[in-house]
Formats: sequence, structure tokens, C-alpha cells
Amino acid sequence: MDRELALKTLGLDRDAQKEDVSRAYRRLIRKAHPDVGGDTAAAARITEAYAWLQHSTPNTVRTPRTSAPAPGDERLVLLLPPGDVFARLCELGQRLGELSYLDPQAGIMQVTFTALNSAPCQLMATVVPGINPEESQVEFTLEALSNAVPPPIAAVVNHMFSTAQS
Repeated sequence: MDRELALKTLGLDRDAQKEDVSRAYRRLIRKAHPDVGGDTAAAARITEAYAWLQHSTPNTVRTPRTSAPAPGDERLVLLLPPGDVFARLCELGQRLGELSYLDPQAGIMQVTFTALNSAPCQLMATVVPGINPEESQVEFTLEALSNAVPPPIAAVVNHMFSTAQS
């Protein structure tokens, strides 16, 4: 996928900023996701376009967030010890829900799950290599796929890691 196709998939123009991409993605995935009666192929295309734009080169769409997170959009960053962090995240993600998107080259994993309050949610984890080779940073983003309020992101991530110890 290239930038132009990704923008077209999300219905955006060339001047779209990161916040525009996030808003368009949430709007479209809420309608297209299979958990809400949508089409799996359409949801996959929307997710791929979103992931591509989120991790594109800095002079295209990836700009620092200057506003507060949108409602239902939470972020959490963890530092993890060395090893195959991405493989470990995928294993933990499968225990939480369904792996709905994987891009090993970009270090992106997305899990779709149903929260205890029955809200369909999506947790995206992105592995960012650390400056220090002994650690990796993982950025987590949690979004509700409906109008329901998602659980706190820290609780979801803690639950994902605690299931590995069970």
C-alpha cells in the first residue's frame, strides 16, 4: 500500500494530519468491523491504511499529537526487556482476544476483544526500538469500536500480561 491509496481508503485528502487519520479510522472501523456486523475484508483494508499512515515517514502524516486524546482513545507506553518483544506481544495478544492485524516489519500488533462491559475494543501495540539496545518501548493505544466507554488502558494491558503468568 502507498500513501495515496491509504489516504483514499480512509477518505482523506493529501493534507491530512495524524489527528485526521485517527478520526477517519475510528469512524470507518466502527461501521466496518465484523464485531458490529461489518465486513472483515473492508475492516482489514481500513486497518492496513491506518497502520501505514501512522507509521509512515515523518514528513508525511506522522506528526506529534498536539491535542488531548479523543474520547475513547487512550495511550500507554511501557519499556520491556530485550528479546523478541514482538513475538511475546503476539502471544499475549492472542490470550486477550483475536489478533486482527499483524505487521512484523513495522512492529505493529492489533487485538480485537470484548471488554467486561461488553464493549468491543481494539488494542494496538507498536514496538519502538529503544535508544538503549537492552530495552524496547511499546506504545499501546486502546479504542472502543462502539459508542461504549472502553476500560482503562492500564487495566487491559495489565490483564494481558497477567494472563501469561496464569
